Amino acid sequence: MGGEAISGAALSRDRLVALASRVGPNAASGLARGRVAALSGPRRGEGGDLYDLRPFLEGDDPRLVDPAATARSGRPQLRRRHEEVERSLLLVVDLRGPMFWGTRGRFRSVAAAEAAAVEGWACVLAGGRVGLAILRDSGIDWWPSRPRQAAMLEIAAGLARSHAEAIAQAAGEAAPLCDGLAAVAARVPSGTAVVLATGMDNPGAAFANIATDLMCRNPFEVLLVQDAVETAPPRVRLTARIGHALIRGRFGPSGTAAFLTDRGIAVRVVRADAAEVLPA
Repeated sequence: MGGEAISGAALSRDRLVALASRVGPNAASGLARGRVAALSGPRRGEGGDLYDLRPFLEGDDPRLVDPAATARSGRPQLRRRHEEVERSLLLVVDLRGPMFWGTRGRFRSVAAAEAAAVEGWACVLAGGRVGLAILRDSGIDWWPSRPRQAAMLEIAAGLARSHAEAIAQAAGEAAPLCDGLAAVAARVPSGTAVVLATGMDNPGAAFANIATDLMCRNPFEVLLVQDAVETAPPRVRLTARIGHALIRGRFGPSGTAAFLTDRGIAVRVVRADAAEVLPA
């Protein structure tokens, strides 16, 4: 295997960190920049209108626990203000088995991780908090939301490590994407923006319903990762492995983006074969 193929299949921590330099005024056009950079309210610790109270979760700042609400409910309750909600972003990266392929340039898994990293850098460099959930065939790897560049350094290392482990273990049928999204929805605090980087392989029958419910309390966007054969299908007949079966046929144009937009789900396409890592 040549050096280019190896590079396209491997996820580099150093490259994920270097993507910080790609973040500028127009680097991220979705939730990471729009939900953070446009804020004009008071900074953390300087007051602000009370938004609501919610149960304390792992990774939350214990200084924001409300003593009175905690005493009334019998369990720790967190004060959450508008400014804090809008400055929080959760990156969800799909590293299930079907993501580990590519016909040109990068593996779809690498493209997903790099596009998500750009969103994360845009958020923390604008003063926000970023967390990470990695969807794997074996379960979910989770990094709680944290502020500043140190959070993204940890996320970059975690992505590279999980990618290497997942690509070595990928085999068989992947669990439906909706299962992972449901687990994320059950754990993410309301108001936190969620960006899902995925190829939408085996979404599951419940995906649209789960996404719709999630959007009722969280800004949600899909970074749809597509290989060259999905964006510009060849006219020749090809043999592809679908699960455990080998199927010969022609690729048709992907209708996944339309499927998402028709259901009101925000989507941006990420070209796995493009040198540019940023979503379109």
